[in-house]
Amino acid sequence: MKVMARYGCDMTVVITGATGNVGGNVVAGLLERGVPVRVTSRDPGGAVFPAGVEVARADLTEPESLRAALVGAERVFLYPRTQDPDALVAVLPEAGVEHVVLLSASSAAEEEDAEDDFNRGGYLRGIERRLAASGLTYTFLRPDTFASNASVWRDTIKDSGTVPLPYPDSVQVPIHEKDIADVAVVALTTDRLNNAAPVLTGPERITLREQVAAIGAAIGRELTVVEQTEAEAREFFAPFRPPRFVDGVLSALRASVGATPEISPEVEKITGDPGRTFARWAVDHADLYR
Repeated sequence: MKVMARYGCDMTVVITGATGNVGGNVVAGLLERGVPVRVTSRDPGGAVFPAGVEVARADLTEPESLRAALVGAERVFLYPRTQDPDALVAVLPEAGVEHVVLLSASSAAEEEDAEDDFNRGGYLRGIERRLAASGLTYTFLRPDTFASNASVWRDTIKDSGTVPLPYPDSVQVPIHEKDIADVAVVALTTDRLNNAAPVLTGPERITLREQVAAIGAAIGRELTVVEQTEAEAREFFAPFRPPRFVDGVLSALRASVGATPEISPEVEKITGDPGRTFARWAVDHADLYR
């Protein structure tokens, strides 16, 4: 394993999306290794980051704003929130960046044509293609279902100890955000994942119903799954999710009932540690539900 010799001297890694579940853990992992970190924020004065972290104003929706934040940085962790991916990708090599670690998704490996926000896989695949064509060294992290998706249940768990779910027996391999971050740190501090696109999953298959039970065990409370019809689920999500998005979610859940999704070995292969289980995620985030 080649470790970047300049880290610990004058080399800085820039982290976008540092207030997110993954980005925040990437920052923590780099700081533990003594790597100088600069994070971007649309509102540096309102953001709170660990001591020793440099904060630069930048907004991914305004790619030109990144130029000043990228000065002196050869490696960047990129959370791809932009309406102008061409401009975003173009500014990176122009600013001196050499290696981009992109938080993508497993759906980006699927062959589809659309590159819109409703087709998240197509949108991310479009950014991947632009980065690959840019001449930059890249790492595309392709996590499957995030364990943190279960955080949307916190209100009904707090209020009534219930979780309304369509297709509660759909099977997933949810990944802990710390496992994604650990892989990102390897990509940002070594050359092991240069021009690689690892698909990342959790270490186990688990149904939504079993996820609810794991959260109940973590908080010491018996929780009840309330099965929804598709019509009830659409009505439930209507105030805050577009119909096309809800249709996609329902289709994926329907198709995954009784499925045996692949468990990727990449987290343990890359980090040397077994992936964290959903039960571990539930314990780590128990306060969300109390």
